[in-house]
Amino acid sequence: MIRVTFDLLPGGDESRCRTIGMMEIANIETRHDGTADYAVAMKKTPPFSGALRAAWRKGKVSYGDTCLNAVLAGEDEELITGLATGHHRTRRGVYDLLFRAMLACGLAERNRP
Repeated sequence: MIRVTFDLLPGGDESRCRTIGMMEIANIETRHDGTADYAVAMKKTPPFSGALRAAWRKGKVSYGDTCLNAVLAGEDEELITGLATGHHRTRRGVYDLLFRAMLACGLAERNRP
């Protein structure tokens, strides 16, 4: 799993740092061609921990025998969830995965000019 934490540093002052958001990304399927699908959960409200666990409690992600196996895309007052598909695990890096995760959560649609 990958966790991305969004921190605000007022005026660049590390001592005043506070977390304002968090995203967790978990692999749910890897294919033979090297591509994979990922469950994405973005936590919009404090406490900023356990986004995927909160999504599971709300029935937005499901577990199989040993791992996540599905995600229901959507948004509520606490979470945004999505399914990032087709990311190539060795040809593309973590920032490409972050980009796909943000698209999967509908951020491109919310920010059209």
